[in-house]
Amino acid sequence: MPEDWLDDGLCTFKGPVATLPSGGQSLIPDWYPEKVAKSWLVMDAESEEGAAQKKTKELVKGDLIIGVTLNTKTLAAIGKTYGDNFYMITSANGIQMTPKQWAAKFKTNGLGLVAIRNMRRKLGGGGVHIG
Repeated sequence: MPEDWLDDGLCTFKGPVATLPSGGQSLIPDWYPEKVAKSWLVMDAESEEGAAQKKTKELVKGDLIIGVTLNTKTLAAIGKTYGDNFYMITSANGIQMTPKQWAAKFKTNGLGLVAIRNMRRKLGGGGVHIG
């Protein structure tokens, strides 16, 4: 088998999922984007607005998070100390990029998407979920 068999497109994510981060790595130990969340936007289909803002401590299992507001001043302070590569976002296809590079490529907030992904996992309680 040739050494570049993984590069033949066999393991390449395509479509909408290719624009979502699979995670990332931080220069700061135990730091994750959800640690700078000011508020979360959760689906609330029964309300007039269709969504509701919640603080992290107000989130409950079953909340469907559809957005997040990160504290930009905290992120600026972190960036000033550690530089633009303080958190490297990993794409679905394994490419790492800074939050600015992510925004330029995908036109989305990569840190916010990682925070949403991580918080959904925390709310779900980990493990295998069926149904």
